[in-house]
Amino acid sequence: MSMMIQSEYSIQISASYEQKTVQKAVPHPEWDPKKVYNYLEDMSEGFQSYKRQAVKFYQSDFAVKGQDKEISVEDLKGMIKEYFPLYKLTDREPKNPVAGTYYLYIDQTQMNKLAMVPSYRAKVFGLMDSELQGSKGYTLKYTSGKNVTNHITGSIFSLAEANRSIDGVGQMPGSEGIPYRGSACAAVTCSKEGVAQVRSQAFIDQVMHPGKNIAARNAADGIHRHSSDMERAEQRREEHKLEVKIRYREWLEEKTEADRLQERFLTDLSDAKENLTIFDTTF
Repeated sequence: MSMMIQSEYSIQISASYEQKTVQKAVPHPEWDPKKVYNYLEDMSEGFQSYKRQAVKFYQSDFAVKGQDKEISVEDLKGMIKEYFPLYKLTDREPKNPVAGTYYLYIDQTQMNKLAMVPSYRAKVFGLMDSELQGSKGYTLKYTSGKNVTNHITGSIFSLAEANRSIDGVGQMPGSEGIPYRGSACAAVTCSKEGVAQVRSQAFIDQVMHPGKNIAARNAADGIHRHSSDMERAEQRREEHKLEVKIRYREWLEEKTEADRLQERFLTDLSDAKENLTIFDTTF
């Protein structure tokens, strides 16, 4: 085989190999607003499942488009507009959600991290994607037995370092290291249809009062640790009390014996026929 043939053969093999290793695109997940969830917990898991699929999609799509690398902040903003035209990117975090508007606020630190770390970008994009699905609606079985579809009519998606602490007690549960905080206004159907169902009050607390929920969880952990410390401290106190009692008893016995000897000495001294002095060592 000549050098030319070998070279052509090598090029053909290399090209074939590169073609085989091209990553196939993962399809974008589809949200079904008519899927019925019996409980709010089930609906929450539905959004979580969608998010996990969406993260895989963005990881795949970045790779296919050659965007699985560090990019500029301007390119990042362009990607956000391309993937999420429904979001309104804002320089300041709005105080309250507004019906008809889906705000997106990202502080500079998070903007830089999204631009530099593609794996993190995919995680955040997956979360952003799942949060928008509420605009399409979600169906819950109400206490009346009827299936009711509600819609998120406006929201705020805040991605900022300030969100790492909620009411000063820690990170929002389930945020997976993403400093995310969101709020939404929903078109909720109530009245004759009853209300949506939950399995536990804990879920309500987690959704409605995440800061209080974290505080309660931390307090419970602290109480457990404090309880163990208190038990050990109480044991040490009881051991010390017992030791003091023993020492007091020994002292009391010694004092009683000393008092008895002193009383005997004084009695013997008063009965003595001669005047003695304790300073006279010859008596």
